[in-house]
Amino acid sequence: MMETNKGTHAGGENTNKKAAPLENRLRNTYSNAITATKRLQKKTWKYNIEEVELNGNTYIRAPESSFPRWGKNFGDEELKKVKRLNGAKWPDDCFINKVSKTINWAEAKVQGGSGSVCEKLQSGTKKIRNLQRRFPDWKINYYYVLDITLKNLCPQEIADLDEDGIPYIFDTDPEFEKKLLNLIK
Repeated sequence: MMETNKGTHAGGENTNKKAAPLENRLRNTYSNAITATKRLQKKTWKYNIEEVELNGNTYIRAPESSFPRWGKNFGDEELKKVKRLNGAKWPDDCFINKVSKTINWAEAKVQGGSGSVCEKLQSGTKKIRNLQRRFPDWKINYYYVLDITLKNLCPQEIADLDEDGIPYIFDTDPEFEKKLLNLIK
């Protein structure tokens, strides 16, 4: 029986089951480290745009579907001229530093068997370039949180991440939480 994709940002059923725990761990690690929160919009969405204190800095937190809403309110005419890539629209979590003008874009990736996650790791440089075009005056800090199975499934893609300077951490790293928090600029 063929799996049916349920629309935009929908993975296969198994992908969603396996990815949800890693995405939740990513978000929970950040949520547990936040010392103050101020909602910047009405509670009408699953993910809100919030002002947060993290690592001693103030950020706008805009995970998943809240990122495009933040982007629409960005107000820069250049933003309207550059179309987004299909895979570069919703980060698993995102922290925006308005002082340093840095967008910290976190992507969690899991693959339990055959599938397209290795190919998704190949697209990191293109997604970064597209984000830089969409937000020309901003630095893009794009990084991955990877399930350990990808270490053996995607060795060349991991080597390319190293060569391209795209940070990543594996979910089994004994210092996972500390390293995850240190990835935010």
